[in-house]
Amino acid sequence: MNNHFRFKVALQTMKDHLRITIILTVLFMAIAVMYSVVYPAFKDIMKGLGPMMDEQFRFIPGAQDIGTFVGFLNMELYQIFWLLIMAIIIGFIAASLISKELESKTIDLFMSNPISRKQIIFEKYLGLIPTILIINFATMFMVYGATIAINEEIKFENLFLAHVASIPYFLAVISIGILISVLIDEKMRASIIMISILVGMFILRSISLMIPDYKSLGYVSLSHYFNPYDSLKYGKIDEVGIIVLLVVAIQILFISMVIFEHRDITV
Repeated sequence: MNNHFRFKVALQTMKDHLRITIILTVLFMAIAVMYSVVYPAFKDIMKGLGPMMDEQFRFIPGAQDIGTFVGFLNMELYQIFWLLIMAIIIGFIAASLISKELESKTIDLFMSNPISRKQIIFEKYLGLIPTILIINFATMFMVYGATIAINEEIKFENLFLAHVASIPYFLAVISIGILISVLIDEKMRASIIMISILVGMFILRSISLMIPDYKSLGYVSLSHYFNPYDSLKYGKIDEVGIIVLLVVAIQILFISMVIFEHRDITV
């Protein structure tokens, strides 16, 4: 491949998503501050809710610890906004990376250059990684800063570990989104399908946690392999889960590249 075009697609993808990256970073930083600063006002109430939360919210790991600052952040910020909402947003974006080019017929601009189809997919994938890294670590520092501001405690190394461990999770989400994007020509339909998949995974994981007989359902959910609570509270990570997420990310990305390489495209 001509060196002139090496990583040009990745750089353009980063530029195209710069604005949404900034918006999402500010949004999640604001959410982090909001949940941090409201905790002192609800601290006494939350301390008495632990047993009830364990019974009523068994589908949320760490719900019984909501009376502590770490447990409160885990349930309100990480288990909902991070694992589900953030994943939906990233998945929505990833599912439009190729489908929007196919729908608008702008894919021919890429294919007219001396760059392979596999390289297009790979660089589109690379171009979205800075978005998750910026949002991820900006939110982390905001959580830690807000924690200090309200005079609460959270171990920075545990917080750092939770955010680092979330990277393979989002890499897997991007891979699935790109696969959907390669298979579906319409941007909105591809994004809706991706959202449905992520919500479906969340529901299956919830069922697996609530009903022991259906525990195996959780294995098909990405969130089964990443639990922020263990990292935030105990400084633990699921090494096997991280490996599974990385394998899923790599394999699905490879499948996307192969499918895109061989599919018929009208230009």
